[in-house]
This record gives sequence, structure tokens and C-alpha cells, in this order.
Amino acid sequence: MSSTSCAKNKTHPKLLTSENFFLKTVRHPRFFSVLCILTLVTGFVFRLYYTHITVYNITVHDTGGHLNYIKYIVTNKSIPNFDPTTKWCFYNPPFYYVCSAVVFRFLTGMGFPDAQAWELFQYFPCIVIFAAVIGMYKILKEFDIDGLPLWLATALLSFHPVLNYLSISITNDPLSLMLTVWAVYFAVRWYKEPTVKSIVGVALCVGLGMMTKLTVALIAPPIALLFVVKFFKDKQYISHLKQFGIFSVICFPLGLFWSVRNWWLFKTPVTYVQSLTEKSGQYIGGYSNAQRFGLPPFSDFTRVDSSWSRGTADHNLWSQTLRTSLFDDNMLKWADAFDENGVQTLDIGGTWSKITYTNLATTLMMVSLVMFVLLTGLTVVALFKAKQVNPLFRGFVAVAGVLLAGNFVKFCMDYPFTCTIHFRYIVPLLLYGCIGMGMYWSWCKKNWFNRILLGVVAAGIVMTVVISTVLYVNCLPIPLVA
Repeated sequence: MSSTSCAKNKTHPKLLTSENFFLKTVRHPRFFSVLCILTLVTGFVFRLYYTHITVYNITVHDTGGHLNYIKYIVTNKSIPNFDPTTKWCFYNPPFYYVCSAVVFRFLTGMGFPDAQAWELFQYFPCIVIFAAVIGMYKILKEFDIDGLPLWLATALLSFHPVLNYLSISITNDPLSLMLTVWAVYFAVRWYKEPTVKSIVGVALCVGLGMMTKLTVALIAPPIALLFVVKFFKDKQYISHLKQFGIFSVICFPLGLFWSVRNWWLFKTPVTYVQSLTEKSGQYIGGYSNAQRFGLPPFSDFTRVDSSWSRGTADHNLWSQTLRTSLFDDNMLKWADAFDENGVQTLDIGGTWSKITYTNLATTLMMVSLVMFVLLTGLTVVALFKAKQVNPLFRGFVAVAGVLLAGNFVKFCMDYPFTCTIHFRYIVPLLLYGCIGMGMYWSWCKKNWFNRILLGVVAAGIVMTVVISTVLYVNCLPIPLVA
């Protein structure tokens, strides 16, 4: 035997051992579960850091009515006792603002001055978003999604830009999202095992959700679908009627209190939403329906300027919704900003050139456009084909997604302003897309077409995570003068 053959025989077993160890580790039944937990923790730590480096009044959402609403409750120790339509933002249900007032009052009671208390207050929405992500992860597992698709969905939810900027948002959006997510989780759990604990969880989440933001009521019809099917399927009529009674006693008073109160006291319409005037720079009613709701020119998808608070012509539903899923108002800056006198007002953090960040943002837009098309397509196919998942659960996702998307389109039609076209109103669609991806992944045959397709999805998720993290750490607008 030659020396070369001997050398091969000596090294080959080592290589085999290393390869087998890697494969054995990856194939371990708990590998992806542990990886998901690590991803969730890493995402939370990242958002804690992002909260730490971001000023509390970075967007117009936070310095507008939401902040004043919280201040009012702190000062007056009560919810608004006047017609809420007469003051901007005060028409919103009060649960979030009461919770925020308690947190803020605790911080000022600890001796922190107001400005520092507001900075510390940002950790409240950060924790709320983490709770929402945990709920999304648990929902994915309830749909029997596991392995690599579970980890990819967890990574996307843990690092997606929309959840980055919501984690520092002093608005009612983070809490309404969290309550919507947990309402879905408890509803699915109740269908699988109809306990009083689960029905109380659904009732509290839907009721307090509507007390946070009335649009949380959109999750009620798909939940009702689960209730009705379970009621007739189990034929345990008395037991289920008792549980529905518990649900009604908890949910209806909480969910309807604010709307009924304002209607009774001030004759405010139950579904009232405050609107800007047509004189606003954000008014887009002058554009045709084709311009607003038809597909825009491709160049509109490459533009990454998301500062709508200064008044822009951003009027197209498709491009603006995609843009705001990545970049909220004034949240990131790609170039120095100047006031009307030409004086520099902002500087950009980060060590790379501004053109590099702009190119990264454009790349993220392109990746997100491809991901939107793919996840939507995979979800639609999975809703019809993924028969390994309970058809009622697939129907739940379909009804919930169509209701949310349909209401969003109607909202944009009824209130023709740039700020109306914002992904923060439809964030649960991100969860439904992840569910669809996971169902398709488990159902499809792993032929060459699906391997390429799912490989593109996996690459898109990894690119989204990496580019988003780089931008949100490096492109914060930093005031030159404190």
C-alpha cells in the first residue's frame, strides 16, 4: 500500500467524524428549538440596544398627540373628560395611554426628570414588542411549523424593520399588535383544548385590544369562526355556552366601553377616526384611483426616502406600504438634512459612506419586494394545498388576512393622506406570511423547483435580517445641538 493511500486512510475517518458530528447536531430533535430561542433572545438584546441609542422623540408620531395624551392622564389622573374629537389623537381608546401614564409616573416618581423618563419609557414598547414576537413564535408552533422554516420565520420576526421601529414607538400600535397576537394564540389553544383559561385569555386580549385600538376588533370574526365550528363539532353545547358567556361578560364591556361612552356623551360615531384637512401637504385625494391603487412605476420601489411628515406626494398603496414596512417617518437618514436657510440640522452616524447606506436601503427594498411576492404566493398555495394543517386553521389565516388587508384598503380610500398608507396598520400580515411559508415548506415536494424557491426565500430572510440590522444601528439621525 502506498504512503498516499495510508495518508488518505488516516485523514478520511477524521473528516467523516467531523461531518457526522455536524449532521448529528443539526438533525437533533431540539437543535432548531434551541436555535429559535437563541434567535429570540438575540433579537430582544438587539432591540434593547437600538432603544438605548435612539432618542424618544425621533418621529412625529411620538411628539404629537400620543405624548400629549399620556401627559394628560399623568397630570389629571383620569381619562379625558371632554369630547375627544376636539383634541388630536384623543379619540383613541385609553388603555395604552393609562398603562403608559402608570409607567411614566413610576419613572418620574423614582426621581428621573421628564426628558430622561421619556427615554427610559421607550423600554416599555420594546418589551411589549418582544412579548408580541414570543406570541408569534408560539403561534407558529401551534401550526406545527418546526425545523428550518420555524427558525427562518423566527429570525424574520425577531429582526424585521417594522418591529424594530415599533419597539421604540410611543404610540398604541405596539400594544395593539401584542394583544392581537396573543388573542390569536389563545383562540387556537382554546380550539385544541377548550379550557376556561384559554377563553379568558381570548376575551381579555380582544377586549383590552379594542380598548387600545378599535381595529383589533378585526380579529374577532376569524375567532368567532373557530368558536362556531367548535361549538357544533363537539356538541358540548352547555359547556361551550357557559364559556361563551364568560367570554361575553369580559370582552364586550372592555371592547365597547370607549365607543359607547363617547357616543352616549358626545354623539361621536362609534367608528370615528380623526382626519387631516385637505390643506395638509399629505393630502393625495387629487390622484386618480389608478395612481393610488394600481401598480406604480418600478422606480417608485427603489426610492427609500420615508419622511412623510414634511408633506410628500407618496400616494401609491403598493410602494408606500412596502416602504413603510422598512423605514418609518424620520427613523433613518441616508444624507445630511438642512433647514430652509441651508443650515445643517442632522448628522449621520455610522462609519461607511452615505452612498453605501443608500445602496443597502435600496437593496433591502428590492429584497422585500421579492419576499412580499413569494410569501404571498406561498401562503395562497398553502391555504389550499397544505392539508397536513387543520383546514379550519388555514381558513382562520385566510379570513384574518383578507379582513385586515381589505380594511386597510378601505381605510386608505376613506382617508386619502400619505400617513394613512402605513404598514404599521397591518403588521399581523407579516405573521400570516410566515405561517404560509411554514405550511408550504412542510407540504411541498422537495423537487428542484421548490428547492430553488425555498432557497430564495431563505436567502431573502437572511439578507433582510443582516441589512436591516446594519441600517438600524448606523443610520440614526443624530441632532447636532442638544
